[in-house]
Amino acid sequence: MRKLVVAIMLLSFVMSLFPVVGQAASVAPKLYLNGKQLETKEEPRIYNSSTLVPVRVVAEGLGYHVTWSQTDKRVDINDDLTAIALTVDKQVATVNGNEVSLETSAKVYNNVTLVPIRFVAESLGLQVFYDQPTKAVHLYKSATNPDTPSSGTDPATDPGSSGSNGSGSQEGTNGSGGTETTLPENVQGTVKAVQFDGMSSVTIDYDGVIKPNKAFTLTGPDRIVVDLPNAAFAADLLPGSIVVDSHESLTKVRYAVGPDKPTTLRIVLDLKGPVNYTVNEETGRIRIDVLDATGSVTPPVVTPPTGGGTTAPPAKKTFKVVIDGGHGGKDPGASSASGKLEKTFNLSIVLKVKALLDKETQIQTTYTRKDDTFIELGDRVKIANDLKADAFVSIHANSFTATSTGTETYYYRADSKTFAQIMHKYLIKATGLKDNGVRSGNFKVIRETTMPAILLESGYLSNALDTKVLFDDEVQNKIAQAIVSGIKEQLKLQ
Repeated sequence: MRKLVVAIMLLSFVMSLFPVVGQAASVAPKLYLNGKQLETKEEPRIYNSSTLVPVRVVAEGLGYHVTWSQTDKRVDINDDLTAIALTVDKQVATVNGNEVSLETSAKVYNNVTLVPIRFVAESLGLQVFYDQPTKAVHLYKSATNPDTPSSGTDPATDPGSSGSNGSGSQEGTNGSGGTETTLPENVQGTVKAVQFDGMSSVTIDYDGVIKPNKAFTLTGPDRIVVDLPNAAFAADLLPGSIVVDSHESLTKVRYAVGPDKPTTLRIVLDLKGPVNYTVNEETGRIRIDVLDATGSVTPPVVTPPTGGGTTAPPAKKTFKVVIDGGHGGKDPGASSASGKLEKTFNLSIVLKVKALLDKETQIQTTYTRKDDTFIELGDRVKIANDLKADAFVSIHANSFTATSTGTETYYYRADSKTFAQIMHKYLIKATGLKDNGVRSGNFKVIRETTMPAILLESGYLSNALDTKVLFDDEVQNKIAQAIVSGIKEQLKLQ
């Protein structure tokens, strides 16, 4: 997997939001960083349906050093770990030497350089919220994640840090450097997980103090709304959604910032029609129970018995699983000094997993590839989302330095963390390599899929000993069995 060093902290809903904002806004939005309005002689502007913001004032507000080259018309943004360069009127920037396409090129207005807000958020690790009533753009950092390395850890040199995502990630870790994470003022609690229990309850787990506002309903379409004031998302939880296909009324759970200010989080339950509901507060948890019209918890859907006087047993549920063999075809992935290729390892594991899953009558498996074929990342995501799969597993091997070693399991959304923990306990026993733990990773195939999704890094092909282990047929059989065991436990089939 190819290693990048820039974290993608911006969500798909934010990506789609700002072009709409640009078309609808009649005045230039105000700019806020961590709850405080930034003073600049040039306010944000709308250009070609994109929102442009003054990059210097934002970057310097986060502790970066910003320089301007009049000769090259280039802005350089630097700290100890990050080097960003943008050139006016060019739609390509560089971040730590990697080219990044811009939706709109940087522009200069009144001697102030403005760049697309999407690039600012992605490159500097910011969350973004647009407040429609006040026409204001709010930028702020997530809460510090206690499970990730401190700002003193250099992910470029520490293979044990979460920064060493290896060559298979195609998207890397937070490029914001050593800047200290700061929350907006008045935040009293951080939401660390939003989950649906598979029956009738949505749970919001948090640290600190969060007192929800009184829940209310909206129509057209029907939905339940709960606002959490004085709250922010924890670092490993970004705004997102959970698709629900196992409930008679509930179709989706959405969680995001706003809408009134960046210190209010909103939880929205999308419904097929009006229902009754309750909101229960527990220590460290808020639970929303979706009830039917009579006020009772909606029971799971059971296929009615058919036939004469004999009651048939309820049909066993079939689960849909997608297995993704990383890389393939023109994309070899990582390689070892002896010429072993990651795409070969990944495919071998996929085929061994297939041989085992073919025997599982309650698991319907789809494979993104079963031969040496190149599949775009977006197509892999689409396959899983179109199927409305119950689980997604992406198989990879890592690469960093000759001394890097160990097994890692990555997740992106909070609803995937338990799956990652389940899988990792099996995978680490199968490889017998160093336990590098369960980690949060910002990879497209686990970020943009809508079901519990994980990415496996079984070992490092840059390490000769790891390579020998990974290409041992007996070990590969154990890894395949570990993946199947992890899937079955996640689906509660064992």
